Amino acid sequence: MTPEPTATDPYDDARTAALLVATLDAERFGHPGYLRWFYRENPRGQVIGENEDQDGMRVAHYAVIPTAYRTPAGPTPFIFSTNVATSPTVRRGGFFRAMAERVYERARATGAPGMVGVGNDESTIVVVERFGWKALGPLPVRICPPLPSGRRTRLESRPVDRALLADRWFEAIATDLDWVPVRDWAQSWTPDFLRWRLSRPDGGYVLHVTRDAVAVSVLAHARLRIRAAVLLKVFPRPGAALPVSSAPFVTAACRYHRAAMCVYAGFNAHVRVRGVRPPRRLQPSPLNLVFKCLDESRAPSASFRLDTFEFLDMDAY
Repeated sequence: MTPEPTATDPYDDARTAALLVATLDAERFGHPGYLRWFYRENPRGQVIGENEDQDGMRVAHYAVIPTAYRTPAGPTPFIFSTNVATSPTVRRGGFFRAMAERVYERARATGAPGMVGVGNDESTIVVVERFGWKALGPLPVRICPPLPSGRRTRLESRPVDRALLADRWFEAIATDLDWVPVRDWAQSWTPDFLRWRLSRPDGGYVLHVTRDAVAVSVLAHARLRIRAAVLLKVFPRPGAALPVSSAPFVTAACRYHRAAMCVYAGFNAHVRVRGVRPPRRLQPSPLNLVFKCLDESRAPSASFRLDTFEFLDMDAY
């Protein structure tokens, strides 16, 4: 039975979580602090969400979160499109279209010129053909074995916790994350935004730091419960020769998590990632990137491209 809203849950997180757990295959929605963190602790603003309820039950939910992207002209408000869920009992009832239209208008009112999201093949077809999104292509995946970097690299690995995120060491390594140039669009990262992203209550993140870059990894389990390190993001540090090699971070992540392999998904204009691309049919949840234009004068659909998009730019881990 779905809990009723209470004084300690004024945002109906319990109803939303119940729907997300029931309809989406993701453990994070079952964590009691996940939606509070993701929807309301983001330093770039609270969630823009729409819901439909029936008989005390949440039957449809659509949420996007504010962020900032940057181009050669500088940073601008932007939107990441995230959780969409509709109960099987009300599908084809027009709920998603009604919620989407309200969300698009509220997102446009923030000053954001566009929205980026990810989706599986089925949802990509729906949003492109019925809601005017642009398909940006598959999110590429690589399986990377731990390999020597070719030279001895001084590297420090530290697990993320509250104390580390409040430490001067973190502030120092998170400075000037946006120093690398961009040709098209990329998410803008500041110390506050990275601190929030790494404070996800079920995160389990590890930072790997060298003179040239800061990387973030996490432990996951592949099929048959095989341990796999996941390289979520690589930030080149100021002064590094570009592109930076991911090899030291792949090796460090595998060593730290005692994993035989490392998974990387996405692309980074300033990081060289070498690995094997598994066939899409063998990937457990192949994803596509999609874009919704909210202002053709500032982010034209025809020319919109991403410079960089990695797992840390979304909320899968």
